[in-house]
Amino acid sequence: MTHARTKPTNAVRTYGVLVGHVAQGREYGGGKSPHYEILVEADGQYRIAVNVRSVDGSNVLAYFDKAFTHATRPDLAALAAGTHGFTPLQTGPAGAGLDYIRDGLFPLADMMPVPPDGGGNALSPLLDAQIAAAVADPASVVLAFGEFFQDPGSDQTFGFSPEKGVHDIHMMQGNSGSFADDNRVRGDGALFLRGGNGVTVALFVRFTTQSIDTDPSTGAPLA
Repeated sequence: MTHARTKPTNAVRTYGVLVGHVAQGREYGGGKSPHYEILVEADGQYRIAVNVRSVDGSNVLAYFDKAFTHATRPDLAALAAGTHGFTPLQTGPAGAGLDYIRDGLFPLADMMPVPPDGGGNALSPLLDAQIAAAVADPASVVLAFGEFFQDPGSDQTFGFSPEKGVHDIHMMQGNSGSFADDNRVRGDGALFLRGGNGVTVALFVRFTTQSIDTDPSTGAPLA
């Protein structure tokens, strides 16, 4: 069964990382693919959209780590201590982004299904607690790796203008069919919440339709 994802026609994609402070967050249930929406204060306001539920039979997989310590190609501590805002990152074999498959960030086999509404293992309650902690900690920083977007008008969730932020906070390789042109290496999405004490919470998401056996140059599925 295919996950009900949507992709804007002729979308311009800019991969990178958004760094800022969490102002608030909540699940937004509209549309075909419900997301957890996070309002971020940086060099302006941004919205982070994270896939947290499946609407078609548990086709979203997630790995949640409350004390993430693995080294990442873009150094999280350095990013957190740097300028807040969105920074583009190069993708591809020599890129500077995240790669679920090649960087060993977490055990891929331990990713758990995110069920349809009403099931167990829902991520929203976990995120609610972590977002509340981030809001209360003035030294906390959120780091969201994904695709930058900016659209005219007010933000659909939080009302600020112009609407901008980061989405596709999930693996961006191993796709086939209409999402094959998303494939790349060192360009995966993920969410990190780093407290003032240095403890980092990490969330990694992928779809069951995405292969974890991919071409090292293009990210296209090999199996």
